Amino acid sequence: MLQYHLLLYFCNKQKKKLLVKQKKKIIKNPNKTTKRAKAVNTDIKKKPSVNAIILWSVILVVITTIAYFPAFNNEITNWDDDSYIVNNPTLKKISLENTKQIFSEYYMGNYHPLTMLSLSLDYQIGGADKDGEIKAWIYLFTNILLHIINTLLVLWLVYLLIGRFNIAVAAALLFGVHTLHVESVAWISERKDVLYAMFFIASLISYIYYINKKNIGFFVISLLLFILSLLSKGQAVSLAVSLVAIDYLFKRKLLDIKVIAEKLPYFILAAIFGVVAIYAQKAGNALHEENSYEFYKRIGFAGYTFTQYLLKLILPVKLAAIYPYPDIIFKSIPDHFWLFLIPSISVVYAFFHYVGKNRVLAFSIAFFTINIALLLQLIPVGSAIMADRYAYIPSIGFFIFLAWAIFKIIDKYPGQTLVLKGVFTAYLLLLTVFSAQRCDIWENSLSLWDDTIEKSPKAVVAWNNRGSTKDRAKNHKGAIDDFTRAILYKPDYKHAFYNRGTARKDLAKEQKDTNLLVVAIKDFDYAIKLDTNFVEAFHNRALATENMVDYITNPKRRNNLLNASLADYNKTLELDQGYENAIVNRGVVKGKLGRIDEAIADFDMAISIDPQNASAYSNRGLAKDYAKNLDGAIADYNQAINIDPEFITAYLNRGIVYRKLNDIKASISDFNKVLELDDKNAAAYYFRGMNLVQSNRLNEGCKDLNIAKNLGHRYAQPAINEYCK
Repeated sequence: MLQYHLLLYFCNKQKKKLLVKQKKKIIKNPNKTTKRAKAVNTDIKKKPSVNAIILWSVILVVITTIAYFPAFNNEITNWDDDSYIVNNPTLKKISLENTKQIFSEYYMGNYHPLTMLSLSLDYQIGGADKDGEIKAWIYLFTNILLHIINTLLVLWLVYLLIGRFNIAVAAALLFGVHTLHVESVAWISERKDVLYAMFFIASLISYIYYINKKNIGFFVISLLLFILSLLSKGQAVSLAVSLVAIDYLFKRKLLDIKVIAEKLPYFILAAIFGVVAIYAQKAGNALHEENSYEFYKRIGFAGYTFTQYLLKLILPVKLAAIYPYPDIIFKSIPDHFWLFLIPSISVVYAFFHYVGKNRVLAFSIAFFTINIALLLQLIPVGSAIMADRYAYIPSIGFFIFLAWAIFKIIDKYPGQTLVLKGVFTAYLLLLTVFSAQRCDIWENSLSLWDDTIEKSPKAVVAWNNRGSTKDRAKNHKGAIDDFTRAILYKPDYKHAFYNRGTARKDLAKEQKDTNLLVVAIKDFDYAIKLDTNFVEAFHNRALATENMVDYITNPKRRNNLLNASLADYNKTLELDQGYENAIVNRGVVKGKLGRIDEAIADFDMAISIDPQNASAYSNRGLAKDYAKNLDGAIADYNQAINIDPEFITAYLNRGIVYRKLNDIKASISDFNKVLELDDKNAAAYYFRGMNLVQSNRLNEGCKDLNIAKNLGHRYAQPAINEYCK
């Protein structure tokens, strides 16, 4: 009994001491406790007003538009845009046949039929003018619009997840203006990112409504949205695991039979589309030899890329379109890459540490990790070690963490609210400026690859693509230098050999340099050695060999070259039977070999494939000219000119046929048209000069013949000697 009273006395004494301490603390700083309590009580689970939702939604739209507005000045780039849009015939007409083709085929190493349909829709509503010239701003407008929608969806999603509107606003602001997202928005071909993300986020939102309202309709909607996301980009497969993270956040029993059963359709769909994505990557040769490293080295790469994504989300500097593997020749991994496993393991440790203590923190880590895991190159895809676009959806997890941390600090130090919000606002403004500047990098192919090479000097794709850009701009020497640099970094880069061969072939034609043709043919030889089914390499080697004939006078040597060219055209068509240009060019070579009927048969075949092939009509006209069918030749030239009113060769050859028919007026008219289109055309000056001489207009005729001579026409000097004494 005595012991009981002593224990009771001791407890009461300790209780009194504790109460005295608490009173002193409150008296010492009464406002601090009051403010903190007020912040917690008013922010948590408080529904925002309609006016607040509208206001912040407008702010999100405005600031996101400002960040991406410079992108409206951008052009089509030669990084997939030409393949997706410029040279994609299925895009130019929405039809049942084209839609079936889109849904039944892989494209560019991907299966994303909804993305292709969205690009086709842009094309129909004004994505090209009447001449087929692409209007890039139409496609970019859609990309930016989808990104704005995604930003508003992030606002909605985070509010449903966390229950605090201020955290949702902060996360959405970060998502809307973050510079790491510029690649997904300002790159037209990355339409798949912003499109799949829209369905992805909407599916998560619908799933949360299903959890909260127990309405099966929301579950069905979520599942349908997931399918749409998968049809937009294969990366959507991670949604299935993301739902498990949401179940954890909402304190659902993860091992409950009902909860597990709900996930089965998601995981089944993810597995199916995951397999489809792998086959698509193989079909598109996206599983490159550049990334054929041993698995243990891939663990080092995974640690590096995981850390780099986090660092670039914190401060997006030194961004590049391509981040190459460190050593694609000897397949080594730098020693310092292994150090990046430390922060990666630390993040995993943080998840397990907080999994039972702070669900918001654990969820944000889990969401980021789940959605970035498949893109850490443990499973090799593509030729780059990482890509900005891969962080589009995973970044939501990081932004939730950052927004939550900011307001956690504000809740703890309410007296510093203005300072902390000021710092956050400055950070947002910095991101907005960075994003606007990054949009300018995507202005055109040259600006894009200049920036990439500056940031990643060993990015062989960047050297190759910049070379292609220069080659299209007729800067063949600059192109050759870039292709050579690409080969230096990757000696088995077949596309660089092929492209350098093409640039050398084109430069040889301009400079009339047979030595350049010889080295061009060697480049094609090497490209074919690296890939014995390289259709374009066979085709261009045939062209280069045919061009050599123009500089050879020995008949036997000429025939040997023409037969070698013909063999390459035959091989090209063996690999691709419907290759129109190869069919036409083979017909040209057959014509030069005197096999006129076979040549006409090739031109007929090309016209049957494409009745609008002006080149086929023009060349068939030339073959008919050789066959003495002059009226037939005129008819074919007329058709070629109707299809292409600026077809110089058709006007020139028709003028020659009119001259043979002694219709000098019509002949001169055609040569005038040629010189209107090309005032340096030596043949047009020569034949017009001969027509004028024949019409007794010697002064005018001799003037033309002298110009033809100065331009290098080989028959001009003999004509001058005969008629212009």
